[in-house]
Amino acid sequence: MENYLYFAGIDGGGGGANATKEACMYPVSRFCGVEPVSATTTNIYFKSPINDTEIALDGDILQITHADTHATAGSYHRCKIIAQAVAEACNAGPHAHGGVVTVFDADNDIYFGGIDDIKGDAGFDLVVTLDA
Repeated sequence: MENYLYFAGIDGGGGGANATKEACMYPVSRFCGVEPVSATTTNIYFKSPINDTEIALDGDILQITHADTHATAGSYHRCKIIAQAVAEACNAGPHAHGGVVTVFDADNDIYFGGIDDIKGDAGFDLVVTLDA
């Protein structure tokens, strides 16, 4: 059995899992990676269960908007915090029985690992884009 990662976004401030494309859950085996797209956005990629493509960039994209901290002395891009939190969630136990790990849940104010530390960033948001 494997873990499943749950995300419920803000989508521009409209709240989490109450409309199409505002929430999603993926098995860890569909996780492809994390990428800093700009100074204020980080993408999390999953292989799409709808369009079963082998190319990560054509899969489902979860885009997190956050503060620009990459040029701050003693700091780094928020991508590192997000990537570490997702990696820790992928490896969260117990593995023998599988389970759901909440990574980002705007409805219930639950954020895994270091994401909890950046949720107060101006413009903090998560938007889900599904590959159709």
